Amino acid sequence: MAREHDLEIRFQAEEMYVEQRLTHEDIADRLDIGLSTVKRWSVDGNWKALREEYFERRRMLKTNLAKLRENMMERAANNLDPQDVYAVIRLEKLARERESRGQESTAPDVDLPKVFLENLEWIARTLQEIDPEGFKILARNFDQLTVKFKAEYLNA
Repeated sequence: MAREHDLEIRFQAEEMYVEQRLTHEDIADRLDIGLSTVKRWSVDGNWKALREEYFERRRMLKTNLAKLRENMMERAANNLDPQDVYAVIRLEKLARERESRGQESTAPDVDLPKVFLENLEWIARTLQEIDPEGFKILARNFDQLTVKFKAEYLNA
């Protein structure tokens, strides 16, 4: 009698084939299920086509991200708007950090407190240079800003 498998196992097997590029044999070994079961699921679910589509979408995402980075750099270089320049610098820094760790830059892990402080420091320096009154307002409200940030992002 054939062993019935949980639907979650089937989904896990599909993910292993499609996203992790494992072979049917590797999946059967890792999930402790029969090779013929994995192959049947693969045919029934059209896993080969799903794998091709998945990697085509990832390729397109990488291409589009590269174009976006290029366009942002060009825009920042042309208009020298401090916000555009800062955005490019931050994105490039995140991309380099992920690449140096051997990871893709599609969904960066972000240390929110660190980014918050870095952004706040940049805003403070910029305000001090171009709008001393704005800097004073920021200084007066600094504690409220940090409390609000902690409440919204760290306790969420």
